Amino acid sequence: MKKIMCLLALLCVLSLRAQRVEITVGEVWAEIPVQQTQSELKPGWKIVDYQMKSRLTHYLSGGHASQLSDGLRPSFRVLPGEKEVLVDYVLIRLKDSKYYRKFPKAKLTDNAYIRLEPNDFDIRADGDAFVCQPRQPLQQGEYVLLNLQQQPVGDLGDLLVYPFSVMGE
Repeated sequence: MKKIMCLLALLCVLSLRAQRVEITVGEVWAEIPVQQTQSELKPGWKIVDYQMKSRLTHYLSGGHASQLSDGLRPSFRVLPGEKEVLVDYVLIRLKDSKYYRKFPKAKLTDNAYIRLEPNDFDIRADGDAFVCQPRQPLQQGEYVLLNLQQQPVGDLGDLLVYPFSVMGE
């Protein structure tokens, strides 16, 4: 009985999250699945009574995202969740290696990001969602789209992100 109640509670929580992010692939919208970052805390050195600063890293496993974009100016369709606004969503370019992709800085707002706002994106309404396309081409690489105002998950402050790769034309 406890298992059934836990499953129902989980389904209720998942159904409350209404945000959805899609990207165009060819002429079709493909949903970008949400992923949770993994975090690693490397404790700083302790010298006598002085504790050096610990280092936190947020990363995603795998060298590349499973979702590829079409070209350097991908179109996104963002359906913000309840109590969310479009300008809270940002694009962040990740540092990539063979086995993982990581945020350049541990603190989310310290990273270089591009807000989904009219200065940087062509935005139009599509029902309850917004279709956004960058005005300038993105550089090739690994990116995430995420909400800056989200509540971190867990003790190390993991994030829910929508990862994608930008490849050349």
